[in-house]
Amino acid sequence: MARHEQNDVSLDVPRHWEDKTLVAYASPPRDGQATAANLVMTRDALDERETLGDYADRQLTELARRLDGFELVRREETTLGGLPAIVLRFGSRAAAGPLLQRLAVVEGRRRSVYCFTATTPRADAAQNDPLFDRILGTVRFPFAAPGDDGDEAAR
Repeated sequence: MARHEQNDVSLDVPRHWEDKTLVAYASPPRDGQATAANLVMTRDALDERETLGDYADRQLTELARRLDGFELVRREETTLGGLPAIVLRFGSRAAAGPLLQRLAVVEGRRRSVYCFTATTPRADAAQNDPLFDRILGTVRFPFAAPGDDGDEAAR
């Protein structure tokens, strides 16, 4: 068994199980605000022979299929936490109103993928984008190349 540890909880899991960790943070909603700014980190895995670019394209196709009013703003290759990353910036319509989102995907060890999704109501984007930049600029991977801050994806 492998040990999974986080600040508030730890548990043993079979070694061959895939880590699909989900971490979510959200700002406190203001009165009458239906959607608060939030950041979600998930883990996934690349399919056999799939590149990070292929993974990002697959996510893009799925987002376009599932989100109402999907609009790709930009797709860019960058670095995050010292590792190559691809960032998708897009808008969509939700029941609570128009949203802007940023999905940054980074390949980790053993073909794992870290996905960081930052979401904000479109009306709050000017305020929240710099905050998301700062948050993503603090991402670090202990196995990344030493001395490479890799905070380009934050911009």
